[in-house]
Amino acid sequence: MPIPTSIYQIKVTLNDSKPPIWRRILAADTTTLIQLHDILQIVMGWTNSHLHMFTINGQIYGDPEDDEFGDMGTKDESRFKLKQLIEREGFKFRYEYDFGDSWLHNLVVEKILPAEKGMHYPVCVTGKRGCPPEDVGGVWGYEDFLKVISSPKNPEHEEMMEWVGGNFDSERFDLDAVNKILRHSGNRKELNEQDYFQPEAAGEEILANIAVWASALDKEQIHLIESLAVRRDMVTFLSYLNDNRVVGTQSTGNLPLKAVREVCAKFVKPPVLDEKLGDKVYKPRSEDDVWPLFFLHVLAKTSGLVTGGQARTWKVTPPGKVFLNAIAPIQLGFMLDVWWHYEDWRIAFPVSGLAQGLPFDFGKITLKRLLELPVGKPVSYESFADQLIEETRFTWLSPDQIFVNDTMRSAIERMVIYPLADFGILEYEHKEKTSAGYKSKYLAEISLTPIGKGLLGTL
Repeated sequence: MPIPTSIYQIKVTLNDSKPPIWRRILAADTTTLIQLHDILQIVMGWTNSHLHMFTINGQIYGDPEDDEFGDMGTKDESRFKLKQLIEREGFKFRYEYDFGDSWLHNLVVEKILPAEKGMHYPVCVTGKRGCPPEDVGGVWGYEDFLKVISSPKNPEHEEMMEWVGGNFDSERFDLDAVNKILRHSGNRKELNEQDYFQPEAAGEEILANIAVWASALDKEQIHLIESLAVRRDMVTFLSYLNDNRVVGTQSTGNLPLKAVREVCAKFVKPPVLDEKLGDKVYKPRSEDDVWPLFFLHVLAKTSGLVTGGQARTWKVTPPGKVFLNAIAPIQLGFMLDVWWHYEDWRIAFPVSGLAQGLPFDFGKITLKRLLELPVGKPVSYESFADQLIEETRFTWLSPDQIFVNDTMRSAIERMVIYPLADFGILEYEHKEKTSAGYKSKYLAEISLTPIGKGLLGTL
């Protein structure tokens, strides 16, 4: 990685926000504009779901593919580093995100400082106020949104609160959380294979643990990992994007349905896309309806293995190409690390009862309980889930609390058990029961695999 000589202290302010929404960051002079885009997305709190561009001294920088007709003269943001563009302290430039809502950010280079030895960059120094919700209608739409949610008597209040997920704090800015993500993001890094899987370059000691775990595996265990569908399907997904030009849909940035069908057809166990119920055939409306593909796409995007979005070409990044060339245990361990530490598990159970999020230590306590399971010995899933619910203080926000325990057990099934089974960490067994004359299956037992014990230990 290039070694910086100077560090830019940059204040980022969301234009026209009142009171101002702002962040102060330290970025290395070797930072490219596309890396700065990633940094701004993280520190501000955006979701990288829309197009963007920089305007510097009247010149536009961004993805030239977004400049469809070439009339903007867009220069490739990946080819320019800050030290090539920033002239002095006090230098100003602009970043625009989402051309519909037009979130304009004013950037001012407050100071140019010498790089400190041993310091990790980028870092967010401070900031104020939370990020507006995506697609709220720009600064003026955000002002209206805040008025509505602060007025319970407003006729749009309930609908708007449901739209935002049930809770929104405009003043909340978590500096520690932002810096944790910056520390571990790893997006856009042009690394060779050796560097990428070193904890220093990835910002992740866990990768070193994965390498140690992988080196101790025998041939039979390696063969088992190589055969896991979730790993092979990720390779299939990345290879498809590498070999084909796939442009994200205009509305959401998802893969077009043609690509969804072609990718899924190559999976180890191709999911059923067209379900026939009676005389009707139900087809997927988007990749969101196809969990095996949606899950992999989310992991790949979160970890920086792919880049793309609305009306933009989905591409495999340099780290994504490194991933494709890595050995199977490293691939699997990397995917698990991303799912465990950086993904919102609620995507596996997207129900409004989880709108306020999981308990603070849910992942930590879950890991502890999983590691206490005896290897290869089945245990009651209900007992495991109920203990987890009690220890984590897991709650379900719903006026109807009659079936709340069953619902929370189902949530844990989807968010914890089934993904870990895909990773080869757990095995499970369903059994049949009869209630009110109807037969149904339920998750009866789970067991920890030998590979699972070691792989969980890397976390």
